[in-house]
Parts: sequence; structure tokens; C-alpha cells
Amino acid sequence: MSAIQVLPKLLGQDWSCWTCDSKPAAGVATPAADEATTGCTINSVESRTEHDDSGSNLDKAIPPCHCLTSASIEDSLDEDSVQNVISEADQRMLRVERRRWTLQREAAEQTSRKQELLELIRQTSIEHQGPPLFREAQGPANRFGSTARFPPFDKSKHVPVLALINRGSGAMAGADILAVAQKMPYYQDRFFNIIDVVRDRRRGGLMDVFRQQLNAAREEAKARGLRPRLISGGGDGTASFALYVIFAALSADPERADEGLADAGNGFIWSDEELSDFFPAIAQMPLGTANDFGANLGWGRKYPGAAALGHIQTSKRASLAEQALQQWISAVISPESHVVGFDVWGFMPAPGAEACDFKLCELGGERGWNPKVSAEGQQHLVMKTAALPVPLFACLYFSAGFSGYLVSRFQINRRRTPISNVMEYARHVAGILTETQPAELNKWLEGVTVSCAGTEYFPPRSSEGNEASRYWEVGFCNTNGKYVSGADRTPAVARVCSTREPAKFNDAKMDMYRMKPISPLKNLGLKKQTDKTEGPMTLTFSGGKGKGLFFQWDGEARFAFSPSGEAFNIHIKKILNIPVVLGPEFDVKVTGHPKSGADCNFAFCGEAAQEKEAARSRVLRCVRQELNTELNASREEILAAGFLCQEG
Repeated sequence: MSAIQVLPKLLGQDWSCWTCDSKPAAGVATPAADEATTGCTINSVESRTEHDDSGSNLDKAIPPCHCLTSASIEDSLDEDSVQNVISEADQRMLRVERRRWTLQREAAEQTSRKQELLELIRQTSIEHQGPPLFREAQGPANRFGSTARFPPFDKSKHVPVLALINRGSGAMAGADILAVAQKMPYYQDRFFNIIDVVRDRRRGGLMDVFRQQLNAAREEAKARGLRPRLISGGGDGTASFALYVIFAALSADPERADEGLADAGNGFIWSDEELSDFFPAIAQMPLGTANDFGANLGWGRKYPGAAALGHIQTSKRASLAEQALQQWISAVISPESHVVGFDVWGFMPAPGAEACDFKLCELGGERGWNPKVSAEGQQHLVMKTAALPVPLFACLYFSAGFSGYLVSRFQINRRRTPISNVMEYARHVAGILTETQPAELNKWLEGVTVSCAGTEYFPPRSSEGNEASRYWEVGFCNTNGKYVSGADRTPAVARVCSTREPAKFNDAKMDMYRMKPISPLKNLGLKKQTDKTEGPMTLTFSGGKGKGLFFQWDGEARFAFSPSGEAFNIHIKKILNIPVVLGPEFDVKVTGHPKSGADCNFAFCGEAAQEKEAARSRVLRCVRQELNTELNASREEILAAGFLCQEG
């Protein structure tokens, strides 16, 4: 039996000639030797090679067309029997045909999957562009007016832009801005609710839609020699969140390689060159309480139009707010706005370690003045399992001690308006200073040591008996904030009579500081005395079992501890250089001169290739959610460490 006669049995297809695809005439049996029932005229190896589209070299070893030379055999033979009687050449031909058929089937399935994905994305896009019905039906009118519009986007003049906005920020100002975007043809495709994007990571979901638009923005920017831009709208923590979403959208997925998620060789779907040239430059829309990130980049401390909403004439408020919003958006999409580099610091395993040696949880308890509970004659904190995000990107600042505890208490008492949040902060400052110390905390920073670039930094003058317990906070600034800012350390007289160098976000330096309870009095204000140092920074805590340390970064707070009670290390170093867009209000003292030639490309950072690879790997582990298990403690681990833990 020839392979031609075997193919229908093995492939489940109607018989046809392997070389010429001709079929038997109606009612004619499968061809036998010396029968030309199909009309095939191919009789040479050369002519058969011309007809073969399999791409295989095996055709050179296969004899002339089997339409003329195949031998007859009983159709009732099973596959095992067939393999024993057909020739070696026929078996080779059978393998080639099976391979060709398999590739054809896979191609058809791949085409079907692509069509299915495009339809899912189309449906999700339609839902994404739809009006926020619940907001219009139940919420107040849009503060920018029912007819508010963004400036028309001209693809030949403006820089391609996307937006990731927290709709609940700014007392729902984020929702109003998204509602305006949904009325505009260009912006309705490019503006996203950042929470919805993170939650909808299903195939064909909103993360896929965002990825599609991000790729489109890259191609538009590439055609004009520009870098696309992305608006991060929310509080200070939204900047880190937006970075997470960008990396999540660009991370490769081997299981979906045929759907545009193939690995470019670095774990991402963009090559290193594409990341460097087209990673979107961040413009921060200030929708939070302090809005340090937006202020440092020159985009203001209040959302666009906030000042206009205080106008005495109600009829003019919406109009003035709309004008301010249009001016803000116009500045973002203008090619005249400057793009500069920005240092991003990251939480990394200590040198020589594969993973961090601490676990994280959050402060739990009831809302109110005091979150502590009484047990066994002591005041105790109640913990809960930590939510997302896990700490990786530190864009603005980091501190351990007082501020970490303060932000933790604030997180369970957050209010709806900025002014209410400021009052909430003040209330808990008073509470911390007057309440009994909880059992889970040491006296201020007792048990804490800090080194920078291998040099001891904290506690200072420890050899002279200076103790860490005299200080209530240690950390570093990457930017100058409303409540967390710094300038170079100088004597008291110089602080008044001279201009000090502020913290800068693009000098690759950590502006380290340490504070005592009386430091604000000595420093003549909240501005901290800082020491510019080379990274990395390593904070070590030795408190024993049942003890831990509050820390905060970019407005997010966590409680770090060792389940075994052993000493643990919080290691932070520069891991990224990202591009950012400067707003009209930028200060050269803080940003440096925008045309200084400083690197504004995207890059993973490190002194050696191994360190850059470690940063890249850490980012990929984060977006794959592998750091959740490494860092966030389970309820069982929290209880085993000796802490109270709330249910749920």
C-alpha cells in the first residue's frame, strides 16, 4: 500500500494526490499500480519538487507520483499493519504530509483565535467607551460642565498620549475627567480607569485593550520621531501604579505568543531599543492630597480647574474649570513640553540573597481615633493581610518609623475630600504623640541601623553612645514634597541666610535624612536636613519576635516583620531611569535645566550587567504577581509571629 492510500485513514480527510492535489473521479476507487484514474501527469522527481509546498527537503528522496505507481491493498488493514507493508519512501512522504496537514490545522486554529481575540477586544472597547451611567444617574453633575470638551487632538501636530486615571481620586474629579474624555473620538480610546485595567486581565479584557492602544501610540510616535506620553491621574502612589500597569501590558506571555505577546528576548514584547526610545513619558495629574509628584514635575498641587471651582459666581465655575482643564491637556500633548529623566528606586533583595527576608502586613482595626485594643494589660495593634501593591517602585520618598505608622493609621481612616484628609492626618499625629506605645513597636527606631553604599549612616555617632531610640524617623527623599522635603545639611545660621541645594529627582543620589521629635524646631520648619549619598541603602531591623517596623513609600504604608524574629533587611537601590514630562510650572532648581542633555531614555539601572538583569527580573516577577507570595504574609504567618490578626 502506498502512503497516498494510507492518508485518508490517518488524517481523516478525503483522498487526494499528495503531489498534485487531484482527486479521484466520482465513483472511481483509490488508484492502484499503473492506473491513472486521477489524471495526474507528474512522473519525475524534478516535477514533483515543483509541486511540493511542504518546505521539506525529503521530497528529493521520494519516487515519482503515486497516482501512477501505488500498489493496491485491502482497505481493511489497520494503521499498525500499514506501517509494516508500505515502503520507507512512502513512510517519509507520510511524515511530510502529516506535518503539512498539522501546520495547516494550526494555522487555521491560529487565525480563528486571532479573530476571536479581535472580537473580544472590540466588545471590551465598546464597553470601555460607553458612558458612566451610574455616575450620571446617581452622582452630582460634572464639575467641568455637561458640555465640557478636551482640546481637539491633531495627529499631525500633537504627541500621542494615553491616560491611566483613578476615577475616585480628587473627590471623584477623576471620574469627571474620564467622562469628558468619553465624549471625544481620540481620547475615548486612550483614557482608562486604572483600577478597571488592573482588574480586567482576562483574554480580550481591558488590559488587552490598553496594550493595543499603547502599541498604536508607539507606532504613531515612531512615525514622527517622538516619544508617546501617558497621564497618570491620582495621588502620589498612582505614579508607581501606572508604571506597574505599563510593565504588565508589555510583559510577554509564551502561551499567547501568536497573539502579539511573544518574548522579544528580554521578557517583554518590546525590544530593549523600543523600550529605550518609546517607553511613555509620564505626566502626573494631581488628584490626591499632597500631590508631591505633580508639583515636582510642574503640573501643580491641585487638579486642573480646582481653583476655578471656588469662583464666587456659580455660572462661571464650570466654564473656568473647563478652560483650565483644556490648558492642562494642551500642555501634555504639546511637543514643546520638555521631557527629562527621573530616578526610580526599588525594593530589592539584599546583596547575595534571592528574595527579601521579611514579610509584610497592614494595620487593621476599627476606624477612629485609636486603632489599638487592650489585651493582657497591654495596648496591642491589630494587623491584617496586606493588599496590593507590593513595594517595588519608590518614586518620591521612603521612611521608616513615625511617618510609616501615621500613614498606616490614615489608611483605615481615609476621607473623601483633600481637606478632610489633612484634618485626619493632624488628628493622628496628635494621637501618636499622646497615646501609649503599642507592644508591637520598639521605642521609636530602637533596633534600626542604616548603611548607604556600605557606609554606616544611622544611628550617627553610634560609637559615642548615640542611640537609635532617640530618633523617630529615618529615610530618603527623591523629590521635594509638601510634607516630606529636604535640602543639604548646613549649620542653623546658614539655613536662614543661604540657599541650599534641594533634593533632585534626576541626580542618581539618595537625599538621606534622620529626625528626632525636636528636629522641626531645630530645622526651623518641616524641611529636613539631608545628606546626598550614593545608593544603595540597607535598613536592618533587629527587634526580636513579636516586634516589627512601620515604613511608607510614596504614600503607601506597610508593617515589616520577621516571622522567626531574626534580623531582616530592607534594601533599596536605583533600578530604573524613566522619562517624565515637565509641566508649565516646573522649577529649574528641582528639575535641573531641561536642555542639560541629561539622559531621558528608559533604562534598567545598575553598575554591572548583572545588576541591570536583577532589576529587570524583579520587575517581571512583580507584574507576574510572584512578589505577592514572597512579600505578603498570610494570616497564619501573622498569627505565628505573635501578632493579633483580624478576620477576612
